Amino acid sequence: MAEAMSVRARNWRLVQADSVFIGVVNASGTFLPVFLLRLGASPGAIGLLTALPALTAFALAIPFGRWLQRRRNTVPWYSRLRLIAWSSYGVMGIAAAILPRDDAIPVLLLVWGLASVPSTAAFVTFPMVMDGAAGPGGRFDLLGRRWAIAGVSAAIAVALGGQFLSAVAFPANFEILLMVVSLAGFGSYLQSSRLVIPDQVPVEPPVRGDPRGRVRGLWRLIVSNGSFTRFEARTLLYTISIGLALPMLPLFYVNEVQAPDAWIGVIGSAASAGSVLGYLIARQLARRRGAAQILLPSLLLAALGPAILALIGWLPAVAAVAFAMGVAGAGAQLALFDQLMRRIPTEHGVTFSSVDQTIQNLVLVIAPNVGGVLVLALGIRGALVGLAIVGFLAFLLFLLDSRRSASARTGLPAPG
Repeated sequence: MAEAMSVRARNWRLVQADSVFIGVVNASGTFLPVFLLRLGASPGAIGLLTALPALTAFALAIPFGRWLQRRRNTVPWYSRLRLIAWSSYGVMGIAAAILPRDDAIPVLLLVWGLASVPSTAAFVTFPMVMDGAAGPGGRFDLLGRRWAIAGVSAAIAVALGGQFLSAVAFPANFEILLMVVSLAGFGSYLQSSRLVIPDQVPVEPPVRGDPRGRVRGLWRLIVSNGSFTRFEARTLLYTISIGLALPMLPLFYVNEVQAPDAWIGVIGSAASAGSVLGYLIARQLARRRGAAQILLPSLLLAALGPAILALIGWLPAVAAVAFAMGVAGAGAQLALFDQLMRRIPTEHGVTFSSVDQTIQNLVLVIAPNVGGVLVLALGIRGALVGLAIVGFLAFLLFLLDSRRSASARTGLPAPG
């Protein structure tokens, strides 16, 4: 018992140290689209940048899940695959430094697409690794700490990155920044590779035979778990809203409100700081009232954010809305992850995780490109209104489900 507690405490320390480096890597999400825009990339290229990881995950998550389900311990695969994926930032920095601008954009997109292959495999193993590291009953608390620390790290990294970009001439500023991100990825590998989690019993994939038979068997396995399938159906609209926002927000910051690099850093830091507060609030509410009390307010606030952005242009106000959206996104992320893990059967954990990745990323393949089209058709502010409507519909779906669940517990008919 004492040995198990010692292993768990060590895992928690490693996860929290890893979170510092994760925050630096996550900060790149603020600057990479801006870098491509500064190089002259089109809105379509930005949509492709955000869609490529999702396209790869949609295509390969289930095959990776079948393969990883047979591995006794996924920690080595998780840590090494992330290291390979994050080394791509350094490759992109070097490519941008030696190639002409017109040639650099397609090369950067190609490197980004290739890096999404190991990244997809790592994402498939993430739920199992974190669940094993958290120990019994520790999932919500560990993930809340992990994402809060990563948020603080990202906020600091984005703020410093914005100031660095303003102080150093373009494009060397972005190229150096990408190299720093790769170094942070290596630091993350040094921490995550030392995690110790219980071995899973290596099992053959739940379905075998020819490809068509495997698809039918996997379909039967998934639909037999009604709780999982209903949860996935409800999350689709929320995932759509996330995908639509991926190209819209950078275009809004750069083209609509014409934010300089320093202000983009401030806005990104505000969003990260909001995420930290959101994780802390979510952890406390989960302890006192349960995770179910977190999701609905988070979804409602997330829907209101784009609607407010569509009405404003003052940069401090934009940063304030980004802060609020960070709070909302953190609460929704924690609550949805906890609900997902409650619905995944342990014996087929990696398989169900891969199906979740496939479903969500199918949406993320399409939605960023739709977001780019909406910007061209409606203008950026009109597109933000459309984004808010989608987010509000996601909130309504979960609200109706919550009322049905409450009615089922009390034996009364559902309202409406």
